[in-house]
Amino acid sequence: MTDKPAIKQNALLSVSDKQGIAEFAAGLHELGWNIYASGGTAREIAAAKVPVIDVADLVGGKAILGHRVVTLSRELHAGLLADPNNAEHVAEMAQENIPFIDLVVVDMYPLEQTIAEPTSTPDSVLESTDIGGPTMLRSAAKGKRIVLSVAEQRTQVLDWLRAGKPDEAAFVQQLVARAEYEVARYIGISAQYLGGGEVSVAAMRKVAPTKYGENPYQQPAGLYADNRIAVDPLGLDQFTHLKGWELSFVNQTDMDRLLQTITHVAAGFERNFANVPAIAVGVKHGNACGAGVAKAHADAVKKMLEGDEQAIFGGVVMINGTIDEEIATILMRHNIADDAPNRMLDGVVAAGATDEAVDILSRAKLRVVVNPALATLTEASLDTTARVRPLRAGALIQPNYTFVQDFSAEYMEHHGKTNDQQKQDMIVAWAVGSTSNSNTITIVKDGKLLGNGVGQQDRVGAAQLALARAANRGHDVIDASAYSDSFFPFPDGPTVLAEAGIKAILTSSGSVKDQAVVETLLAKNVSIVMVPDKTGRGFYAH
Repeated sequence: MTDKPAIKQNALLSVSDKQGIAEFAAGLHELGWNIYASGGTAREIAAAKVPVIDVADLVGGKAILGHRVVTLSRELHAGLLADPNNAEHVAEMAQENIPFIDLVVVDMYPLEQTIAEPTSTPDSVLESTDIGGPTMLRSAAKGKRIVLSVAEQRTQVLDWLRAGKPDEAAFVQQLVARAEYEVARYIGISAQYLGGGEVSVAAMRKVAPTKYGENPYQQPAGLYADNRIAVDPLGLDQFTHLKGWELSFVNQTDMDRLLQTITHVAAGFERNFANVPAIAVGVKHGNACGAGVAKAHADAVKKMLEGDEQAIFGGVVMINGTIDEEIATILMRHNIADDAPNRMLDGVVAAGATDEAVDILSRAKLRVVVNPALATLTEASLDTTARVRPLRAGALIQPNYTFVQDFSAEYMEHHGKTNDQQKQDMIVAWAVGSTSNSNTITIVKDGKLLGNGVGQQDRVGAAQLALARAANRGHDVIDASAYSDSFFPFPDGPTVLAEAGIKAILTSSGSVKDQAVVETLLAKNVSIVMVPDKTGRGFYAH
């Protein structure tokens, strides 16, 4: 950007959140800037003994219409939009005695916070809908001004100004892009509120790059997020990558699925047994191939690994506790022959990791990712944000899967008796099966996932696949429990499970053959618990 005709450069400050704005203004003043500010911002700056000019002196009049119109003026926007490299613009600005505005600091009225308030009303939302702020940001962006749209930019910009504006064009371009993004996000929030479910607007920024997408030729790719109001502590942008190779696109999708599964295990146990056990889950290509619950995390990890030691090769593991030296060693060496290399895993995600554990895991260049929020999982940890599935030329949007199985609910049907261990195993099987690609049948015994038959076109095939996976790893399914993510249309699927030795099945009701299914299972001494399909069907990730 070229130097302006004025000896001093001009800054315009107009913010809703006044915290720290006086200190920023003081920094600009020390650098020789003229400072214009609006209303309350001007008073905040003046109270700190920093020279400031009320923007009313620039726009030729005070705020009107109950402060709805302040900065929507010809003079202000001319100062933002005039091109300093255009001689006609420079001459006209001088003739009109309008100063160039070189820097803008604007944050917008707290619309999102107001909408989120339980006591909000259409009138309160209307009053929190900013017009002048977004307009100023857009004018500043088009005019390629130094434009600050979020508070965290202030220290960075002051340091940059003090350093003599290095790489000015690129730096300003980043600020301009962020301002446009903030406006787009803000207007999207307003549109969604006013649209009442008829409008969906997604605004996200890249928070982490990935080397490529699902395949090497799918570039560029990255993790995008916008975690602002009521920050989700389990949002993927809240996880810290401690060690190992960079996180890939597939790692991120696996972590998302792991979060769905582990939070449902926690929710199911809290709802039905008033406690959350030590949980370990391992996924491969998005579906759980190992899961374990126990009193101690070391035991849960062993169960998870033993579920399918072949499938977990190259998988990602999540634990709702801290990885110490013992657990790290189990992850690398449990059931591994002395002369064999360490187990190959792609990543381990946990609430924390000791230095000794990180050292053990990093020798294999294993990705180590932590988030303390994993240590306090409850039913409240379930993800309640809408699920968006991109489709050609659009997207499908639905509420998230937040159903929690509750054996004591009035709508549940109990046929035959089930003991506490079977109920616990059915909860684990449900949490795994309902967060795996449907159709799914899942088998669990003594808190250990034995077989997960996912993504099948028929329920008999899903049952056969779950049993085959268990048999391939040498598991004994006698007295195990199973979960089916929807009802059995015929007795053939449950018959396959019963004849293999399964003794308790959790499924849904809603088939015209329900009675036949129940009679078949009871005749084979198999207990069955049923939730109405419209209430608790567990289809996921079609």
